Amino acid sequence: MAPVPLPELVTSEASVAAIARACEEAGAIALDLEFVSQDRYRPDLALVQVAWKSGADVEVRLVDPLSVDVAPVIALCGGAVAVIVHAPRQDLQILASRFGLRARRVFDTQTAAAFAQLGDQVGYARAVEAVIGEKLGKESQWTDWLRRPLVEDQLRYADADVRYLPALAETLAGKLDALGRHEWALEESDAIAEVAYRAAMLAPDDAWREVGGVRHLDLDGRAAARRLAAWRLRAAEAQNKPVSWIIGDKAIVEIARVRPRDEKALRAVKLPESARRYAAELIAAVAMAEQDPREGLELGTALGLSGSGGTRAAVWEEIIIALVQASSEETGIPARYLGTRGDVEDLARALEARIAPASGGLVDLAWEEVAHPMLRGWRREVIGSKVLAWLRGDAALYADPSATSGVRLR
Repeated sequence: MAPVPLPELVTSEASVAAIARACEEAGAIALDLEFVSQDRYRPDLALVQVAWKSGADVEVRLVDPLSVDVAPVIALCGGAVAVIVHAPRQDLQILASRFGLRARRVFDTQTAAAFAQLGDQVGYARAVEAVIGEKLGKESQWTDWLRRPLVEDQLRYADADVRYLPALAETLAGKLDALGRHEWALEESDAIAEVAYRAAMLAPDDAWREVGGVRHLDLDGRAAARRLAAWRLRAAEAQNKPVSWIIGDKAIVEIARVRPRDEKALRAVKLPESARRYAAELIAAVAMAEQDPREGLELGTALGLSGSGGTRAAVWEEIIIALVQASSEETGIPARYLGTRGDVEDLARALEARIAPASGGLVDLAWEEVAHPMLRGWRREVIGSKVLAWLRGDAALYADPSATSGVRLR
């Protein structure tokens, strides 16, 4: 390939407007962001890389958000054009937190690569080399993007981050069309955009949803975890520090489990020293939770834990996990896309909740109507239909030593 000219930083409003018009005419924008998130709650946006097709060529521009308003280009990502990105959750979260934008018409080339059976969580450089045959350098991957002026290596690295995205997306789309999975990739890409938007717009009262381990607490523990997570998010925002710098998830869960009422009791909880400076706030959060005994029940309902989670659900969880593994092997789609352990736990409980005792035994209460991601969209076709077929007795799970998962559905 001919050498790529050294790109220059775009710093004028007129140039930004021209880029927005060109991308709109092309109908698609390839996008990547460089930002600095270390030691911050809100990452600092340092560079916006944009590419679009112009006939047979690809145009690339590097826009400097430290010198000019990049909003006219970012606004296109709200649905005006298709948005080509690779592993975009962090980038889309920044667009939401900084510009209030929920990205639409997203095509994530990492997800597309997974659905095209090229591997799970394939990095951009590896995807470009495997699909297009172009080898990219990684020399400036961990550079200080807020430093000005940017040096030649940084500019070339930033250019390469978007230059090959249009061709990568086009080739992957062709592979997905051949497999009948193009719409699946678009649906999953949109789900990533939704998750990113919700994470950016997370309210303190919902911060507990991001804390691992809450579902294993008792009612009072869940209520305490909710108050602790809300306090932590407010503290992180106020100090512009990562939430983990305030206090980690494990510490929140442990405090919620013990629920100390004074500093002496808190000292018995295993905590990093950095968290102990917030002793008064932690104790106050626990005390607030105890004022409303209904709070734990409300969180249990939100987690799908209002049922007993009995023996049937526990057994079904393991069988559904086996079905996920078998379906992953059959389709080549990584198992985490079909259903995580948490997804499976929620589904098993939701299915069990539709079973009620009746004279002469148990009665099926419309499993087909259970509202769960594994029973909607492309997942219903790949895994949900298999789960329902097994539940109805229309299919059987049997051992197959030749299968990587060890089982198959017949």
